[in-house]
Amino acid sequence: MLGSRRVARVALGCRHTLLLDSEGAVLAAGRNDHGQLGGGAADAADRRAARTVAGLGAEHAVQIAAGRDHSAAVTDSGFLFVWGSNGEGQCGTGRAGGDVVTATRCATGALADADRRVAFVACGTLHTVALTTDHLVVVMGNNTHGQLGTGANGRCPAPELLLLACAALDGVRIVGCAAGGSFTHLVSDDGRVFAMGFNANGNLGLGHTNNVNEPTLVDPAHFDGEPVVAMACSTAFHTLALTRKGALYACGKGGHAATGLGHTNDAVTPQRVVVGSAARARIVRIAVGNGHSCALTDAGHVLVFGAGAGAPSTLQLQDALAGTTIGALGGGCYAEHSAFLVGKPPRAPGFDEPLPLPWIRRRTLLLCLIAAKRSLAPPRHIAQAQPSLSVLLHVRDKLPEDLWRGLFQYF
Repeated sequence: MLGSRRVARVALGCRHTLLLDSEGAVLAAGRNDHGQLGGGAADAADRRAARTVAGLGAEHAVQIAAGRDHSAAVTDSGFLFVWGSNGEGQCGTGRAGGDVVTATRCATGALADADRRVAFVACGTLHTVALTTDHLVVVMGNNTHGQLGTGANGRCPAPELLLLACAALDGVRIVGCAAGGSFTHLVSDDGRVFAMGFNANGNLGLGHTNNVNEPTLVDPAHFDGEPVVAMACSTAFHTLALTRKGALYACGKGGHAATGLGHTNDAVTPQRVVVGSAARARIVRIAVGNGHSCALTDAGHVLVFGAGAGAPSTLQLQDALAGTTIGALGGGCYAEHSAFLVGKPPRAPGFDEPLPLPWIRRRTLLLCLIAAKRSLAPPRHIAQAQPSLSVLLHVRDKLPEDLWRGLFQYF
């Protein structure tokens, strides 16, 4: 809890943590040597208490992500903010180098179009992948191993629209993505998986260990014909996939316990993870770190496997948390640990949905109602965020007074 607000989402970097509260504020704690906490400066001292990230202004975040030394947030206006290390252009400023020490809206390259809105973001070690509301893929940052999928290996310091460089995604609606150390997975609305980047350990699931620099379809047969609804990628060694029925699959380095496969051979194609009787309910969320994996069931139980955990087993909550259920997982490709949020678990497998902010939207619309009723021009950022204001202004003189009273009472 953060006062009267609750933590709704957690994202973990190498040694920093992002928190998203129930009202859309982003807070950060931990290491800040590259400004990844967004406090306005980079410093060597770790920050132990979470503080609000600067630079978001009146925007409300609905999703967060953390790379090794950079951070990102998507707002309910569809804007992407990125901050922290920009050595490879992963903050999308249009140039590579230096640090971005406050949350800064990414509005260069493919995101310079005022009509393009972002729906989701994932952070790899040195790259960032964003999905737009019209299901296109935007990439930026390091591309040494082809993890941006552009067909080449040069870095992209400005956001680049992947569709312009890749015929494989023509006509494909991408609804989810996961970014690892130097590789990326994309998930389409019909449950197909496309992989690109570093593949020395078979972590792309393509049946070989060669790197690929453009999105390449993972054979759906490896998931037993089930549509995939979520992916999670570690730094280099392994990948998890979750199907619509709640089945878990893994690929990657042999003998790496975080795959949960229990054998020493490289799994160059996705293989079913057997979780046994420990998780009789469906798996609904997955998360990875740098050497471990977690899975959340719809009963609110967490399975952990990897470094120090061995085969998938149910996490035993201790002391004050005993008997509670987990509602959300927090992870990151470079994280050395995981975070669990107590609450009601999701019902269906998939990625975490953007944070719903109904009361925030109501307050915005209320301001629009007041502006329309009083014939005032609302603040510009409110007018842009609420297109229905023009409709209200048009019918202002035609609505009866009792209807106005009803609208005000509701909002």
